[in-house]
Amino acid sequence: MFENLITEITSSPLLLRQSAIQNVELFCLKMIKGEKIELQQSPQLKYAGLIAPGGDYPDNPYDSFEENSIAVIPIIGTMYKYGYQSWFGYVPGIDDVANMIRYANGSNQIIGTILLINTPGGTTQSVIQIEDALRTRTKPSVAFIDGQCCSGGIYAASFCDRIVAANRMCEIGSIGTQMTMLDFSEYYSSMGIKKITVRPPESSFKNTEYEQALAGDDKRLISESLTPFAQHFQNILKDNRPNLDLSVEGILEGKIFYAFDAVQNGLIDNITNFDGAVQLLQSLHTEKQSFYSYLKK
Repeated sequence: MFENLITEITSSPLLLRQSAIQNVELFCLKMIKGEKIELQQSPQLKYAGLIAPGGDYPDNPYDSFEENSIAVIPIIGTMYKYGYQSWFGYVPGIDDVANMIRYANGSNQIIGTILLINTPGGTTQSVIQIEDALRTRTKPSVAFIDGQCCSGGIYAASFCDRIVAANRMCEIGSIGTQMTMLDFSEYYSSMGIKKITVRPPESSFKNTEYEQALAGDDKRLISESLTPFAQHFQNILKDNRPNLDLSVEGILEGKIFYAFDAVQNGLIDNITNFDGAVQLLQSLHTEKQSFYSYLKK
């Protein structure tokens, strides 16, 4: 039941900070061995009104909210594209989060969204739909960081109107890509297994960048896979965060900053609590309504 998830993890470059990679490897091992994987719990916050992403909703779930409500949508833990069914229930993927953003944007009861973020990042595949949902929304959105917002997390958050952190010691950044490969050749050799790969001349380049990297030559893997996405990632941040201080060493090359520095270098906008994020979202909604009222005159 984890086939899609294992394929995503093993085939995608990672938008993930290094400290979380070991957890991903252990997670994969648990999936392969069939061990129990605990369901992630969304935090309960004042005014949150959380609806779990990934539900089977015949109607827009936000239509039952009171008028002028705010949709709070969690991005907690490692970001994977698809959700999965664990022993304890369904764990939503980022595609599910993207759909919740679309639901919120389509409900007349909702004035905007707050993305509640605590993530080390995830796979390159995980950000595709959430980027689309945030690009095409018509209502304001605030990213509220409650812990860390690294790699794929800051990629997604950069599409919000504002980014704020709950504490000056929240961690933000890790802009970049990397790939971790495991070489099982010695293990197979110890069991007397010899791996043979056969390709026709019409497929002479197929998968060879990975084989070359395992053999010590990573030039093609970097130039064909990692560098293009790293440059794309950098351009996304430069476009979405126009006040980003590009003179700061490492800001687009993977360095992580505490929130008090992230404010100074333009990665985020402010440090405030959840109530402050709510007030900011309400202010953005009021500004937008005033603008539209002006245009109608």
